[in-house]
Amino acid sequence: MRKFVILIAALGLVAAACGGDDAGSAGSCEDVADQAIDAFQDVIDEIDSMTLEEAAAMGEEEPAFISDMEQRFEELEAQADSLGCSDAEMEELFVARLDNLTADGFLGELMIEEFKNQGIFE
Repeated sequence: MRKFVILIAALGLVAAACGGDDAGSAGSCEDVADQAIDAFQDVIDEIDSMTLEEAAAMGEEEPAFISDMEQRFEELEAQADSLGCSDAEMEELFVARLDNLTADGFLGELMIEEFKNQGIFE
């Protein structure tokens, strides 16, 4: 389980540093952070739909939603960079939006709590 939490936390680092959305162009760093939270919510929703066995198997085989998410965050990072958003600014904006995340299951709640307790860039 710890391996799973570390994987999710690492993905959090990527998202917090980036923050945007491939579905549209952000006009500000705030927009980028909003889109990043939406992307994280999508990941939490996917994780919540998994069984503990499926989550444990993630170390063996990467689910499609993880590779899709990685691509999405690369695009988001490019948007943040083009807007001149600093890592510190994105961290502040992202942390301010953590309370917008919701989870229906244990794994999603664990992710959210990990972000709140340990921080995004830890």
